[in-house]
Amino acid sequence: MSVVLDGHLPDARRHDSGGPHVGILERIERGLDRGVTSVFSPGRGQIKPLDLAQGLRRECDDQIQVLDRTRTLAPNVYTVFLNSVDFERFSSWQDTLVDELERVLVEHAEKQAYMFVGAVAVELQSDDEVRQGRFETESRTERGTVAPATGVQEGAAGDPILEIDGQQYLLTGRITVIGRGGDSDIILDDTGVSRHHLELRAEDGGVVATDLGSTNGTFVDGDRIRTPVALHDRSLLTVGRTRMTVILPAAPGAADW
Repeated sequence: MSVVLDGHLPDARRHDSGGPHVGILERIERGLDRGVTSVFSPGRGQIKPLDLAQGLRRECDDQIQVLDRTRTLAPNVYTVFLNSVDFERFSSWQDTLVDELERVLVEHAEKQAYMFVGAVAVELQSDDEVRQGRFETESRTERGTVAPATGVQEGAAGDPILEIDGQQYLLTGRITVIGRGGDSDIILDDTGVSRHHLELRAEDGGVVATDLGSTNGTFVDGDRIRTPVALHDRSLLTVGRTRMTVILPAAPGAADW
C-alpha cells in the first residue's frame, strides 16, 4: 500500500532522458503497447510511451530523499518536456498516456517502498528547446491533504486521524479522497479498491464518509453504506482488503480523567 502524505520538499532538478530504452514496465506493456505505440513508426529516434515510462521511473529514483530507515520520500508531481513535433504525436493519446504513466509511478513507488507527499500527477509539455526524438523530465513535491501523525494526541489539535496498518495520518484538508488511482489523496494498493473509492469530509469537528460509487462498496463498522454517514470516534472503515480506523479530535474543553 502506498499512502499519500502531506509535506513540501524543494523542486528537483531537470533530468535529461534521451538514452535508449532499458526495460519494459508490465503495466505499459499490457496497456499502451497494444494501443498507443501502434500509431508510431518503428524508425530510429522515435520516442515511445515505454521510453517515457522508463524515464519517469529513473526520475523518481534519482530524486528520492531518505528520511530514516523506514521512510523514503519520492516526488509526486512530474513534467515531461517534449519537442513540439513529438508532443503533437502524443497529443491524441495524451489522457490515456498520462493515466498509465501515473499508474506506473504509483506501482513503482510501492515496489520500492517509497512514500509520496501528495497525489501523483504527470503532465506533458511542449518545449522546442528539447531536441526532437529526446525528452526531459522534471519533478517536485506538492502538499496534499494528509500529513503523518506521531500519535493520537495530535488529534487534539482539531484534525481527524486515519489509521491504516498501524500508521496514523492527519486529515488536514476538508476533503480526502481514498482510492487506487494516482490522483487520490490516499492511495491504496488494493485490487479490491476502486480508483476513487471513498471520500472523507471534515464537518464541524467530525467526519462524514461517502462511497464514490465504488465497485465493491464501503463498509462502516461492518455495514455497507449507501448514503453519506457521520463517523464516530474509532469507526472502522473497510474498503477491499484494507481496514482503516478514524480517530476524531477531542471536543473543545474536554479534559482527561
